[in-house]
Amino acid sequence: MICVFEISSSETPDFKRLIHISPEHTFEDLHNIIQNSVDFDHSQLASFFLTDEHWRKQIEISLLGSEASSPGLLNMRKIVLNEYLTQPGQKLVYVFDFFNDRFFYLELKEKLMKTDLKEPFVAYEKGSAPAQFLINDYDSPEVELLERNESYKSFGDLEDYYEIFGEMES
Repeated sequence: MICVFEISSSETPDFKRLIHISPEHTFEDLHNIIQNSVDFDHSQLASFFLTDEHWRKQIEISLLGSEASSPGLLNMRKIVLNEYLTQPGQKLVYVFDFFNDRFFYLELKEKLMKTDLKEPFVAYEKGSAPAQFLINDYDSPEVELLERNESYKSFGDLEDYYEIFGEMES
């Protein structure tokens, strides 16, 4: 049997991938094929979240999962896809940027009754993936940063304070 996952992003509407993977593969295998298909840095944290039909997160399957799996956090290295994904239409969220809450939508589109795959592969690619890391505004050449020793100057002189607010009572 082969599971077909569709991957999309709300950030980049023209981005789409179809992944073919055996249900006997782990979530880590799915993670790796996603990372490879979008040229992301493999050293960064990522997690899958099983969701309901409205994409609300329920159960986390993480690279950081503990040795003894807890009900809310599972280890993607140990969890096989068919343990949690049994019906077409099931939805997942793949979080690749926790700080900015950025993610891909994954949906199990179909299960093909064909021979199991030894290696997962990308069957269809469209568009470019969103950047893995957001560029900070202060990295932009248009942003002028104040020098540390000049930052006090933006508050004005003490005489200006007295003109505006008057004398302070003790």
